[in-house]
Amino acid sequence: MNTFEELLERLSSKTRIRQLFKDTQNPELEKILSRMKDVLSEKQKERDLEEKQRQAKNDSIEAIKQIMADSGVSMGDLNLGDNLSDKRRRKIQKYTFEYQTTSGDTTTWQGATTGRLPQEFQFYLERTGKKRMDCVIESTDDI
Repeated sequence: MNTFEELLERLSSKTRIRQLFKDTQNPELEKILSRMKDVLSEKQKERDLEEKQRQAKNDSIEAIKQIMADSGVSMGDLNLGDNLSDKRRRKIQKYTFEYQTTSGDTTTWQGATTGRLPQEFQFYLERTGKKRMDCVIESTDDI
């Protein structure tokens, strides 16, 4: 248990507080209480400030919504979501490749210029010494 949890444990009941401060004199207790009240006051001021900021933000949001409604603009008109998906999505150009298998048949395969290849296509490239782009017969913009 950390110190804060232990302190909360001890201050959670009158009996424990009495036991904790049994040897403490009244002026010292008053000083401790004064400091605790100061801390409480600071906490309340912080909470009030946060609440005012949250309320100001909500008021601004409502004002913007009203301006949008008066102008006939909707959230969909702003295209906020479309830009994010375009940035995250990678555009990969696909190609149709043509090659000959070891049995002599001509075969086509559709894929990109990077990544794994069908085993027969890999054998064809090794056998002929060609590059992938040498086998392209058609280009498509997919994905």
